[in-house]
Amino acid sequence: MNWNDPIVKKFVYIIVAMIILCPLGILLVWNYGDAWGEWDPHELAEKVGANKVAGMLHLADIWQYAPLPDYDIPGWDDPLHASIGYIISAIVGVALCLGAYYLLVKIVNPKSSSS
Repeated sequence: MNWNDPIVKKFVYIIVAMIILCPLGILLVWNYGDAWGEWDPHELAEKVGANKVAGMLHLADIWQYAPLPDYDIPGWDDPLHASIGYIISAIVGVALCLGAYYLLVKIVNPKSSSS
C-alpha cells in the first residue's frame, strides 16, 4: 500500500474521523434510551410485532460471545468511559476488517507484495 497516495491519505483521514466521531451516537441519546435501531429483540418485537422477529429472537444469544459487547468495556458506565469504549471498539473493528482483508488478499493472490 502506498501511504503517500492522496486517495489512501483521504481514506485514512475519513476512517480516523469516523472513529473519533462514533461516540456521538451514544452521547446524543444517553438519557433517552437506545439509539434508533439498537433495540434488543424483545423491544423490537413490541414495536413491530413478535411474529416478524422470530428469527432474531432465536439468534439473540449469539452476541453474548462478542469481544466488546454493546461496543463497550464492561464497567465503564459513565458517558466519558462509554465514549472511550466506543472508540476502542471502533479501532478493534477497523483492525479486524483490515486483517480479514489482508488475509483474503493473501489467499486470493499469494504472490502479491505487501509494500
